[in-house]
Amino acid sequence: MPNKSKHSNENETEEPRETRTVRRLRAQLDEAQDIHQLAANPLLAAVRADRFRVSVTRSMWCFMTCGLGFTATGVQAFLAGHLGPSDPMWWGSWLVEPAFAGILITLLRWEAQMLSHGLAVDDRPVKWLKRVLLGATLVTNVWSSLRPPDGQINAGMVFLHLVIPLVVFLLAEVMPVIQQRCNAARDLAAQVVAPAPTNPVAAPAPVRSAVRLPGHLQGALDAKANEVRAQGRALTAQDIQDALNVPADYAERIAAQLAA
Repeated sequence: MPNKSKHSNENETEEPRETRTVRRLRAQLDEAQDIHQLAANPLLAAVRADRFRVSVTRSMWCFMTCGLGFTATGVQAFLAGHLGPSDPMWWGSWLVEPAFAGILITLLRWEAQMLSHGLAVDDRPVKWLKRVLLGATLVTNVWSSLRPPDGQINAGMVFLHLVIPLVVFLLAEVMPVIQQRCNAARDLAAQVVAPAPTNPVAAPAPVRSAVRLPGHLQGALDAKANEVRAQGRALTAQDIQDALNVPADYAERIAAQLAA
């Protein structure tokens, strides 16, 4: 009889084993928490915005190069006229539009680099250089389609030689705007990262101005701070990480600023 009672007590104290389903769900939950912690990193939105800018810029460069390749035929026809391949001028005419396009692309790259540093390029010589280059391409293409060597005007070719240079001109005007807007989106996403102090003598900035957090994250931080304050202790980096799901180094930075 005592043995039976002892065996019953051992069964009552034995912990239940986890099933395979519970272990699988627990692993999925841990993975979901890790993914959420990485996705909540404030620098991730800035990186995504910058990658999107690079993708859009490459596509615009590709289509612009295709358009300039088409306009090169109109410029060559305008300059060569009735000349044949035996004339050196016929071959030299193919170099005019690539030269114009090279100047334009170099100018656009410089303008995009200035905009990436927050410097607006609105000088009149820059605008006039772009307009002269694209205007010359437009005039030569339209003229060559209206005065073909065989004397037969093709309405479709006239339309294409008119529209494609205009599209290239608009692309040249739109690309700096794309660069500026994408850079603004990247900077806006990176504003939650606290800037490094530039004046060590000055007093530390308040938390809300030093660390710019979105409204929901700031609310969670305030709630956690009130909870910790009610416990009679200081807010630690682990508390901040538990409340905001941010990386450990970022939580330590916020905790250091709060302590300061």
